[in-house]
Amino acid sequence: MKIVKRVMAPVRIDFAGGTTDIYPFTHIEGGAVLNAAIDRYIVGELIASDKKVSLRYYGNVPTSSGLGTSGVMNLVWLALISNTRKRKILAEKVYGLERALGIIGGKQDQYAAAYGGINFLEFIKDEVRVNRLKLPKNLIEELEDHLILVYTGKPHYSVTSNRLMVENLKSGKTPKNLIIIKKIAIEMKNALLKKDLDEFANLMNAETEERKKLHKSILPLRIQNLIKKGMKNGAISAKICGAGNGGSILFYGNKKKLKETFKDKVIDFKFDFQGLRWL
Repeated sequence: MKIVKRVMAPVRIDFAGGTTDIYPFTHIEGGAVLNAAIDRYIVGELIASDKKVSLRYYGNVPTSSGLGTSGVMNLVWLALISNTRKRKILAEKVYGLERALGIIGGKQDQYAAAYGGINFLEFIKDEVRVNRLKLPKNLIEELEDHLILVYTGKPHYSVTSNRLMVENLKSGKTPKNLIIIKKIAIEMKNALLKKDLDEFANLMNAETEERKKLHKSILPLRIQNLIKKGMKNGAISAKICGAGNGGSILFYGNKKKLKETFKDKVIDFKFDFQGLRWL
């Protein structure tokens, strides 16, 4: 067998604004998400032998982690079978494919994986604007020294959570909450640009408080208890990743103490600034 093509792309952590990248909110109010690609990857290989051609995937990310893994896998797959290396085209085609399959989700996962880095993404109807935050090296290192990702051990199914949130949005129950979540993403972006990590951490808590109002399934009791455990052991803020209801929790605080507390549940990471690449 021969590896014809190999591609890899990073998953992401979302700081604020998730769900505002999902239709119809993108067309009603316009969405805004602050997220970051991390050095946890999905790798795909196109393999050929005398008799067949096949695809193979592997990665260093837990299953259903709330880190956008499904979108990354689809991006890697499309990059393997496509001739184009234009990141925006690939990200949009993945989103179009997912919509055609009836998958309810947004575009932040595909764009984070395609571009890498810490980005403020704007979703204005069908347009996506990628604003790379040019942060100084010492600020990036300080973020990495205080952020810790903890896998809850409970699988997270974003399609189910997103469907429930979209149903609430269409019924008029949650537009105000999503508008506030969008505003928090903007404020968090500004806090990073001002190098104000105390404000950044406070906004993480504000995002969580507002997010749990979107649907009762987002922050079940087990996740709430894990967050309380983290807050008692060195965290000053916590954010459920992705659509919630499981997956991973992002904490900000005393990383050493939090690692001692959560042990093998910790997903170590640093930021990835390359995004999708062909190996």
